[in-house]
Amino acid sequence: MNVKKVCTGQMWKNLESGEIFVVTSLYRDVLVSYALLRTVKQEGLEGNRRARVVKTPSGEDISGFTLAELV
Repeated sequence: MNVKKVCTGQMWKNLESGEIFVVTSLYRDVLVSYALLRTVKQEGLEGNRRARVVKTPSGEDISGFTLAELV
C-alpha cells in the first residue's frame, strides 16, 4: 500500500513476521531515504531497524512493510 509521504508516527506492519513498527525518524538524502522503525512491543532495543523508503509514481512505500490499518 503506497502513501503519499512516509511520516514519523505512522505504523507499519512487517510482511514476514507480522510485527507492528512505528516510524520514529526519517533520513532523507538526494538518492535514498531511510526510515528508522521501532517495534511496538517495547521488549528491548533489538526491535529497532532501519528500512529503505522507496519512491513510486503514486507516493512512497517502505520495502518489506505495509501500512498498518487502525482497528
